[in-house]
Amino acid sequence: METITAMSARSLQYYVIARHWLSDLDFYRIETSFLYRLLDDYFTRLANRDHIERFGAVSARLIVLETDEKETRELLTRQLKKVELMAEDVIPESADELAVAQVKLEYLITNLTAEYREVKKELFDLVESVMLPKKQLLA
Repeated sequence: METITAMSARSLQYYVIARHWLSDLDFYRIETSFLYRLLDDYFTRLANRDHIERFGAVSARLIVLETDEKETRELLTRQLKKVELMAEDVIPESADELAVAQVKLEYLITNLTAEYREVKKELFDLVESVMLPKKQLLA
């Protein structure tokens, strides 16, 4: 039978925040799939001479973003597992160790969120630029 110990409020707070960040990463993963589908849907129009450079840049940034998300997810999962082991009294609680990891994770999540927003905006601007001529034809 596992033993659950009383954790410090700070460790519990780290756990709650980390779970929230993991939820955010799940959302980014779903959104990234959507962005890839958007690129696929407009591939023909984006692959022309006028847009190919921006298309390539956005695609490359999306790939980097996806890699960063996976690496951040791994670190976050390790942090959560460590807190869970501390709660089960399998390993001793180390608030200082958790704090250092939490600061690093906060930095990674903040940067990932900012980069994700920039890439999404750039991709939407790019897709909109190839949609406008079609809309003008319909008017």
